[in-house]
Amino acid sequence: MTPIELLGELRRNILRDVSDAVSADDADYLWSDPSLMLYINEGYFRFCQLTEYLHDATTPAVCVYPVVLGQIDYPLHPSVLRVVSAAYDDKLLPVVSHDFSTGDLSDFSGLASPHAFSGAGVFAVVPDYETGSLRLMGTPTAEDVGKEITLRVTRYPLAKLTLETPDVGPEIPERFHLDMLEWAAFRALRNHDHDGENMAKASAHSTRFERAIEEVKQEVKARRFSRMGYTGSWRWY
Repeated sequence: MTPIELLGELRRNILRDVSDAVSADDADYLWSDPSLMLYINEGYFRFCQLTEYLHDATTPAVCVYPVVLGQIDYPLHPSVLRVVSAAYDDKLLPVVSHDFSTGDLSDFSGLASPHAFSGAGVFAVVPDYETGSLRLMGTPTAEDVGKEITLRVTRYPLAKLTLETPDVGPEIPERFHLDMLEWAAFRALRNHDHDGENMAKASAHSTRFERAIEEVKQEVKARRFSRMGYTGSWRWY
């Protein structure tokens, strides 16, 4: 759905905010277009945050970090929610917690395969979501210059929905659009304007949004889970 279609669906079919005026403007409605677009975008971003539905491994500004000689800290793109994996020079790098990185960086015992990354150069990455930075474990040497860290991340949308770009819809599939409008309806109905406030209906929309989030999280989990297959010749030790 386009931003105009989302706005129309929210106003007419969900909020029942209609006008009998021949040429209606914002003054004829309970909610203005900017207010409803604000609520729609909040629902859009909140949906993506709670479900982590948007995965990205290809957008250069988000996922690709050219290595600079001697530099260990790089700014994470503000859309990044979580770093899922990292690759460097045709090998996977461990994604290490920020807590571990505050210890002795010469101690590799916290890594899954410490023996494989104990040499010089970059051997792991440490996302720090509070400061919005990506720290490399291991200082880039002259041999690292010209190489790139490539991340796979979950993220927020790259841009808000706006009526100024009416053809640019949400990055999530259309089957989720009505679910994100549930949050927008909750936001609209819980405001403190006497004519617009309806806490019972607001609560119902909030509940439906929360249920949709859980449904999508289960869908995402099921799709990303790979069941291991084995034959009778396999041995377990």
